[in-house]
Amino acid sequence: MIQPLRTAHRRAFFALALVLPALLLAGIEARHPGTGMTGRGPELPASAYLVRESTGLWKQHSIATKFYGRSDSPRDIYVVLRPTQALNEPDLLLYWSINAPQGNSLPSESLLVAPYTVDETFTLPLDKERAGSLILFSMGHQAVFDSARVEKLP
Repeated sequence: MIQPLRTAHRRAFFALALVLPALLLAGIEARHPGTGMTGRGPELPASAYLVRESTGLWKQHSIATKFYGRSDSPRDIYVVLRPTQALNEPDLLLYWSINAPQGNSLPSESLLVAPYTVDETFTLPLDKERAGSLILFSMGHQAVFDSARVEKLP
């Protein structure tokens, strides 16, 4: 009576010894890439040209910021953020606001640009006012991670 149960348990544990590592490896391969430093360049439109490049804009972190314009659409401004060190903060979102953040909360008129990823090109939601603040907001901590005051863009 015990022998058939031992045989079933032996087969089950042998199967688990093969299946569990395979599932672990498949999970590691399927996970999303991190926001670490990448070697690829930003994907800019073919007609983009550099408007301004700044390295000291951000208050707390060293993030190289490049602003691009387009000759065929002068109202569009693109921004590329490249930090010198990886930003290890959960769920960073990039916001644009006319006003600077006060403390750790977003200004009420802030506009979500996109979830932040390294070397991605972001289009700024500019209307009449072409000066404002770029804000990196951490959803995980519900706080402003860093901000940069941007003077009048052309």
